[in-house]
Amino acid sequence: MQILLGAPVWYGNRPFSETLRKLQQLDLDYIEFSLDYPLPDSMSNTEREELLRLLEDYGIRIGFHSPLDTPVAHPRDDLAEAGLRIVRSCMAFSATFHPRTLYYNFHLPVKIPTYKLEDVRPQIQQRMLACCEALTQAAMAFSLTGCVENELTTCERSELLHDALSHFYPRLQFTLDIGHAIKAEVYHTKTKELKSGEHFIDYLTRWVDRCGQKLLVTHVHDCACVGSVLQDHLSLGRGTLDLERVFKLLKSTSCRYLLIETFWKSRKKEAMDYDELKRNVELVRSYW
Repeated sequence: MQILLGAPVWYGNRPFSETLRKLQQLDLDYIEFSLDYPLPDSMSNTEREELLRLLEDYGIRIGFHSPLDTPVAHPRDDLAEAGLRIVRSCMAFSATFHPRTLYYNFHLPVKIPTYKLEDVRPQIQQRMLACCEALTQAAMAFSLTGCVENELTTCERSELLHDALSHFYPRLQFTLDIGHAIKAEVYHTKTKELKSGEHFIDYLTRWVDRCGQKLLVTHVHDCACVGSVLQDHLSLGRGTLDLERVFKLLKSTSCRYLLIETFWKSRKKEAMDYDELKRNVELVRSYW
């Protein structure tokens, strides 16, 4: 199965022309472009057209990540409607990059304190699922493939995500963030095997068993215990993940896009650079 490799690009990576030039030299297939404030409104038509031209010239595709601060699945109508207006605007922007556009990725990051109450939970689930349906329909209207990403919540407790995929797949597909999956389990179980990463593959396997055939995108990075805290988004090979087993597991899924979402090149939180990203690209290609 052919896999496309990508890297994240966000507002802090300006000028985008220079960033794309460097990424193209690393033999990457696509970028995942984050639309956090002030994007996309801050990008003029001229700048957008230049970005599209560069993508075409370099033969690079583009996926999009929805704004992280937008409540896209909230049981309060006013917040949900405001969030959906913002997302529709972002989707309209993303659609102008057709035919280079691959997918539109979003989170469902709503924490409702009353969710734990049994008399309230069904109402919250119903209203939030309706928001997911509206998001899925909006993506279809713009000819975008919508993807929902796992939060810092265990597989067993991600009811909304599972319900959304159950109701709306294949119109809505799945993005697996490896670090989110592992961190959620570590926090929930308070496991003592942090240093060795003994159970990390088990945590990922739970998601693959449940959602592997609905998986379109994987955000891949390494993890390691730093002091008493689990650090994710580490450069590949700098943590404790058994990468051979990770990629073997991913090969058993329907995943088509791998985003190398590595922010730190060491456990000391040294920022990634292009040389380290190049090593990551070569490492992934050696496994796939």
